[in-house]
Amino acid sequence: MRPEKSFLKWVGSKSRLIPQLLPHLPSGKRFIEPFVGAGNVFINTNYDQYLLCDKNWDLINVYKWLRDDLAILLNETKSLFESQPDFYDVRARFNNFTPLLSSRRAAEFIYLNRHCFNGVCRYNSKGEFNVPVGKHKRIYFPKNEMISFSNKLISVPVELVRADFSAVIGSAKIGDVIYCDPPYISGTKDDIFTGYTPCKFDAETTKRLHDLLVLAVRRGATAVISNSNNSLVREIFNDFEVYEIDARRSVAANGNRHPAKEIIGVLTPEMV
Repeated sequence: MRPEKSFLKWVGSKSRLIPQLLPHLPSGKRFIEPFVGAGNVFINTNYDQYLLCDKNWDLINVYKWLRDDLAILLNETKSLFESQPDFYDVRARFNNFTPLLSSRRAAEFIYLNRHCFNGVCRYNSKGEFNVPVGKHKRIYFPKNEMISFSNKLISVPVELVRADFSAVIGSAKIGDVIYCDPPYISGTKDDIFTGYTPCKFDAETTKRLHDLLVLAVRRGATAVISNSNNSLVREIFNDFEVYEIDARRSVAANGNRHPAKEIIGVLTPEMV
């Protein structure tokens, strides 16, 4: 069976890796995602409860509207897609005038996501969305995907949290399953990612993530992580059981979209 796809385009999306990832996700009552992103893992798993977190206000705002009032968000988004306003006009309004938690902003975020370059989500130091328009022959309005995502959000108890990953990992308890797909770091200790939010994600932040996961596992949770396959990542997660997988690149500046090596790491209470 083909995995379901999110209504959002997303760099680093796990949509193509679902068949490789699912065998490493154990059963459990509550599933915790500190970096929910486009939500592809959420819509392709079946847990009794979910705690979905991201530091990106716009993601959480979109998910809250999908859960609480799908009709309003669908109508707002459909109106934008049908009227086809100028991309840069929408981006300017989004950055300067649209109320942070409004349905209008949620619709504009979806519009920008589907029309920008490769679905990249990037903010500058002022918190402004700064991705340019993409070259698209046809823009797809993801109505069916939005409805499907909304149905999943209302079918099980889902807590949506806008916070740093440490907040939700710190709440993990016995029987929880934590899946982390953080911004990837390269093999150098000076590597810094500055994409999904204005904040930086570097090797030291990844080490902090590791330490919090170890503490959660000692409390009885199970931790599963994804990351790039390099010596620095393997050093940080050296106490995890590591599996290599091939991942197709969704964005490559040099045009190389051949599969890249990634890892899935698993740490269970029996291992600590």
